[in-house]
Amino acid sequence: MPKKLSKNSSQPSTSTQSSEPAMTTNGSSSLLPASLTNPDLPLPRLIIFDLDYTLWPFWVDTHVTPPLKPNAAHSSAADRYGEDFSFYVDVPEILYALPRAGMKVAVASRTSAPSLAKDLLKMLHIPVPHQAAAEEGSSSSSKPEKPKRALEAFDGGVEAYPGSKVKHMEVLHKRTGIPYTEMLFFDDESRNRDTESLGVTMHLVRDGVSWGEIEAGVQEWRRRRGYIQPEVSNGANNFS
Repeated sequence: MPKKLSKNSSQPSTSTQSSEPAMTTNGSSSLLPASLTNPDLPLPRLIIFDLDYTLWPFWVDTHVTPPLKPNAAHSSAADRYGEDFSFYVDVPEILYALPRAGMKVAVASRTSAPSLAKDLLKMLHIPVPHQAAAEEGSSSSSKPEKPKRALEAFDGGVEAYPGSKVKHMEVLHKRTGIPYTEMLFFDDESRNRDTESLGVTMHLVRDGVSWGEIEAGVQEWRRRRGYIQPEVSNGANNFS
């Protein structure tokens, strides 16, 4: 049975940490949550996303019927039957912010409709967040930044085809030269934990990627790399 389409793609997420913009060391505002801007704690070098039910709330090879037509703002695209398809609400800002924090971004999807997925990634645009636009406006020397196609955000590569995602990771590793241990992978299916045999850290998402999921994934990656200590339950020493 096809998975039911989520109706929560336009609902804002709640972060596990403060959602107020943090200040970077050079004094400019950062779009990253505060927990990701600690200068004493590293970030993964490559962030990898699944597509279906990770970046967007549908199966592109099951729910979407071409041809696609984007709306005027390129925030969604309608298929042949007039159904609108877009990212989860936090995703455009996440795809804008992560590369600017020094991380490469990639896709690892086992979709059987890779061409359709890439067409949608071309039609969906990443707007400049209001905060970033305001900072640009305060600098008379900079030209206004324009929205860009989502596909262009994935400077680490787009691996979209059926098969084990171990293969996807191997291709991404070869292309970028980034060690597996420096990769963080977000996916909604636990079967793809087999990628961890390579040294990749996979974070399982249940209702799409949000800033809260990004924070949780980075914390998980830091724990596995030994940068922070595992959390100990308060009841660990309760012998009653």
